[in-house]
Amino acid sequence: MRHDDRTLDNCIKCSDCNTACPVMKAYPAFPGPKVLGPDTERFRKEGVASDTRWVEYCTGCHGCDVACPHGVHVSELIAKAKAQHTKTGIRAVRDHWLARPAFLGTLCSGTTPFSNAIMGLKPNRWLMSSMADITAERPFPAYSSKPLTEADGNVNRGQKVVFFPGCFIRYNNPEVGRIVVELLRRNGFSVEVATASCCGMPSMANGDKAELMRCVEKNVKEMEPAVARGVPIVTACTSCSYALKGDYAHLPEGSSGFAASARKLSSNTYDLAELLTGLLNAGKLNVDFRATPLKLAYHAPCHLKSQGIGRPWLRLLRAVPGIEIEEIKADCCGMAGTFGFKSEKYPISMDIGQELFDGIAAYKPEFVVTECGSCQMQIAHGTGLKTRHPAEILLEAYQNGTSTRVAV
Repeated sequence: MRHDDRTLDNCIKCSDCNTACPVMKAYPAFPGPKVLGPDTERFRKEGVASDTRWVEYCTGCHGCDVACPHGVHVSELIAKAKAQHTKTGIRAVRDHWLARPAFLGTLCSGTTPFSNAIMGLKPNRWLMSSMADITAERPFPAYSSKPLTEADGNVNRGQKVVFFPGCFIRYNNPEVGRIVVELLRRNGFSVEVATASCCGMPSMANGDKAELMRCVEKNVKEMEPAVARGVPIVTACTSCSYALKGDYAHLPEGSSGFAASARKLSSNTYDLAELLTGLLNAGKLNVDFRATPLKLAYHAPCHLKSQGIGRPWLRLLRAVPGIEIEEIKADCCGMAGTFGFKSEKYPISMDIGQELFDGIAAYKPEFVVTECGSCQMQIAHGTGLKTRHPAEILLEAYQNGTSTRVAV
């Protein structure tokens, strides 16, 4: 992870980062990003002992980075402190495994339906709560017995792209991955599905720097040949796209010699909606849509907002006749990946999401759409409504059997 010491002096203690922090709003005892980031980093650099327990309550939403008017990398300073924080007991074991969703996905997908049944049993949920501080209040996402693989790609004569699905799509919701492949095919792309590992976001969130660097190195080596040929890397999960675009670009020089390659990967990565909106702007998107009367609520994930690419799914879905879609004006949903599964953080997670839940209830949509898997889980848990990836809606809007591209 990059840490530019000069940014410490850029902090003027304006507290804009605190204002943007969703945890501070829901949990006033939380010291906030200003204290945990630049303020305490000065002490950490001098070797002065400081209380690092609070860094575990940072959701990693990057809202502080977006809000800072002077370019201080607040979230990176907090992530660095997380990696230095020593954990003990059951929470250390819990966070070790939560930092490895690809391993858990491989294990659980290979043992369905047994694994899904075990995780759904109330006695086992209570046991995990008692022994591992994993909340019994929140259901686990089901694993698929047919995870997304290379064979799900669609190699044809179009422009080549590599689809990086991420762990949630690969293991929990592979049908969305297959929909992404079909959307890209219908718009003239030849799609290769990456066999790469987890993007590394969960390991960074859980303070496991060694696992983060293992994921980064594996992914860079896997996708480096495609990047060298100018093949775009496409993701359909905003946390994955933020990791590949942002975190991989900020590796320090000398990171096992692959920092330069990681930066090339970052600059060649696109969010799916970002790529398709580019086609829409150029008049090259396949817009052979049928009328699709739906009232949809949209939630913009934090890791989309921090990329600075607007709301591309809103533009795409508004191009479909009959769709009524509005963004619910609320901050972070509160799930933050593995954050919302932890017993000590579950109440905070739900308090953060309450504004979003209330906004959705007031709007009364048929579905809620968001491109982040953990946001989908949180919204379904907090509202009881069905949540979907917007790619599902877009593909359903196409006329059957067409792949014609027309101007808009």
